[in-house]
Amino acid sequence: MNGEPNKEEDIDENNMSNVCSSSNSTTSSASCRSASVSTENFLRKHQQINRRRAFFHDSLIVKSNKNNNACNENNNDNNHSLIMDGSQQILTTNNENDGLSNDEIPTIVANTNEENHTNKSLKRKVVSFSTMPFEKKVADVSDCLRYMQEGSDFLKVRSYARQFRRLYKLNATLTAISWYPTSKKPSKATITIDSIKETRLGKTTERLREYAHQFQNESLFSIIYTNEPNQYVSLDLVASSADEANIWVTGLSCLIADQGKSSSLTGLEDRQQMRDRWLRDAFAVGLPSLTGDSEHLNQNDDRRISTLNSIDEEEAIRLLIDYGIAEDKAKVRLQEVQMTKSEDARGYFTTEELVSAFKELSTRPEIYHLLVRYSRNQDFLSTEDLTLFLEAEQGMSKITREKCADIIHEFEPSTEAKILGHLGIDGFTNYLLSPECDIFNPNNRSICQEMNHPLNHYFIASSHNTFLLADQLKGPSSVDGFIHALMRGCRCLELHCFDGPDGQPLIHNGTLTSRIPLNEALEAINNYAFETSSYPLILCLELQCGISQQERIAQLLLETFSDKLYLDNSSMDANTTFNEYRPLPSPNDLRGRIIIKSKKIPQLYLNDNTKDYGEVTDDEDCYEDNRRRSKKDINSKRHRKLARAISDLVCLLRSAPFEDFTTSLNEQQSGQVCTFSENAALRLATSDAEEFVNYNKRFLSRISPGTWRVDSSNVNPQDFWNVGCQMVAMNYQTAGKFMDVYFGRFLSNGGCGYVLKPTYLRYDNAATATGASSSMVSGRFSTNLYSSNTPQILHIKVISALHLPKPEQAELKTNSVDPYVVVQIFGVPRDCDEVRTKTVYHNWESPQFNEAFEFEIAFPELTVVRFVVLDDESLDYDFIGQYTLPFDCIQPGYRHVHLYTIGGDIWLNT
Repeated sequence: MNGEPNKEEDIDENNMSNVCSSSNSTTSSASCRSASVSTENFLRKHQQINRRRAFFHDSLIVKSNKNNNACNENNNDNNHSLIMDGSQQILTTNNENDGLSNDEIPTIVANTNEENHTNKSLKRKVVSFSTMPFEKKVADVSDCLRYMQEGSDFLKVRSYARQFRRLYKLNATLTAISWYPTSKKPSKATITIDSIKETRLGKTTERLREYAHQFQNESLFSIIYTNEPNQYVSLDLVASSADEANIWVTGLSCLIADQGKSSSLTGLEDRQQMRDRWLRDAFAVGLPSLTGDSEHLNQNDDRRISTLNSIDEEEAIRLLIDYGIAEDKAKVRLQEVQMTKSEDARGYFTTEELVSAFKELSTRPEIYHLLVRYSRNQDFLSTEDLTLFLEAEQGMSKITREKCADIIHEFEPSTEAKILGHLGIDGFTNYLLSPECDIFNPNNRSICQEMNHPLNHYFIASSHNTFLLADQLKGPSSVDGFIHALMRGCRCLELHCFDGPDGQPLIHNGTLTSRIPLNEALEAINNYAFETSSYPLILCLELQCGISQQERIAQLLLETFSDKLYLDNSSMDANTTFNEYRPLPSPNDLRGRIIIKSKKIPQLYLNDNTKDYGEVTDDEDCYEDNRRRSKKDINSKRHRKLARAISDLVCLLRSAPFEDFTTSLNEQQSGQVCTFSENAALRLATSDAEEFVNYNKRFLSRISPGTWRVDSSNVNPQDFWNVGCQMVAMNYQTAGKFMDVYFGRFLSNGGCGYVLKPTYLRYDNAATATGASSSMVSGRFSTNLYSSNTPQILHIKVISALHLPKPEQAELKTNSVDPYVVVQIFGVPRDCDEVRTKTVYHNWESPQFNEAFEFEIAFPELTVVRFVVLDDESLDYDFIGQYTLPFDCIQPGYRHVHLYTIGGDIWLNT
């Protein structure tokens, strides 16, 4: 190019001291057709083509690492990688010293105020002019070698400016690789397989770390070999994609292991004989045998002869489905097979055709490449190989042979392989898809936190106007609202009670919403109160009815809940002062109990036994309007009558107005609960963050959505968790980003609805001990950083997806999906972040992203991580699926992340 001769430069020969191990971090890269250009021009053209081309791959893998400091020093226990598998994603562990540089990290940030999934501001539209996407099916090593024999264009990385792109090929005898064109003698442009010592993915040599920072890490690989003087040399190459690099590394690794054993593809295909045998046996079950009756067949009946050892299409599809293949994929693949058959043979399939179809449809290249990386010389993992994988990648320790044998026995489908103690590609895939390899740490699926702290030391799952199914003005009310919330782990329900006909109280919102009888709601609550959690259930009663129906409410509560009601008045002393502060009981103390939270008649009125009611202030429970009232209004408090029967049921938590932090700290009792509107709470988190944190260390606070949220939209609960607010009331009926964050937070601790707050949000001296500045946890408004707190570094690499569904209710421009992945971090202000991958066009079955991101997390105990898959093709509704979990519940290693629908149901077969 540029008028210069096409001349190949000498290969750099570096001593082995320069061939060093390094990390596997990944950034975006694409191919470039330039033959010989300067590095600067090459990069410019590389970036231009990256904007014009779209590569399609078989699956998506996401890689993440957690390090304990911002300097990214070694911490082998906390490195992760994540593979996103459609509704599932995998996380892998790597022991690496260096992370991503800033220019390797995508910086696409979305609108952080987005409430609904349909917000399109996050997306970056890209137009693709490519009609030849990179797509390579890999079912075994022979597929890799065939592709290598066809040749690949690689860019060679050297320590000086000029870069050359050459065609690299594996020869027919599988004994050497050569590159073209070259001015060298053929022997000088060839590396024999027997001289190759190893192959490495990523920036594993000094040259790549120094000169290849602009390339996608997973598209880089090095071939370590010896030259004639017997010196170690590295050939450092840049592939057009991570998939292509993996194919070459896998193929070369197998050739190195099989040196002297095979000189043809046929010989290497024997590596999968065991897999082929169990598949033939599996698919032969449905095939009719050729019997002696065939001797009497009419020899002209060719069609009948051709179908004796075959099964029809319907049965073939059923067999493939039985072995985990999606029905639509099975139909498409079998139709492709049909097109290659003669007219007489169409409609029927042989065992070999089914075996071939299964291998092509079920083998995920990214998992196969991983298996080969840890397999010594076969297409399976021995117990020793599996041990190494579990310890090096999954972060597990003290792995025994018995543990590996149990995994093989449970997940390997081949009886022959089980007996031999081998885990093949199908068993390995089954294992990675199992709950044991889920991204969510299984230890958190049961109660794993101390449950003997006072109630105010926990975040408590709470709902707002639980009875509503839609908006706040005229939507329907139903007992299903209570059932839905309880089944999702909610531990604090809200009931608005009004006078009803025939002396029977009703529940509604005081607007045009429909009405439901209180007794039906209480019955539903009683039936489901402890279905998902045995820890206390709090009922917030808002009474807008007369004394007679209040008494009826008390009667219904006693009759319905009976001994479940908490009626121990010894824990509530109206005369208790600040100096006599009594801690609240713990969740363990209150297991199986239903706690009534409402107003309490003051002791002055309780001493008068001649009345069946008392007076309580009619102050607005929600601290918002109080601050706007004049002194005259405050001094002229209105009063409301409260039935003694209701007051007697309020034995632990009672509603109280909030005036200011000074008054509360001097006069408020532990059982008094103040409710704050979201606007008031945000103001306090802004101006009085430290006081708010200290307040929540002693008392329970409840946050209510603003009255302007008539559409039942939700607050961002993270803003209030950051200052220690325990009960952030959410509209459970409204799906969206903030509801996902809420459910994600309460996934931990067995989903019981109680999550222990971080130490620095529970104890007065914790801030000094941990270096935690209250300004750091003061909601989304603070910009101060912890100077003494050492952050953790989270690396996430999105790799592949499988069987992505199309967006529900979406209007598509075409009958395809263009998926991309968004990773969102919710936490204290400095930890919040949002990034996205590139869009993969027209591929929802097995899109591959191979993009890495890095996040600095100062407060992991407060951090929630959300993965969202969206569609760039949809005109109106782009949401495909999401999964949200707490930072400290992430497991290291290759993990699947199972996606959920907008309504919170898991996507099956994705």
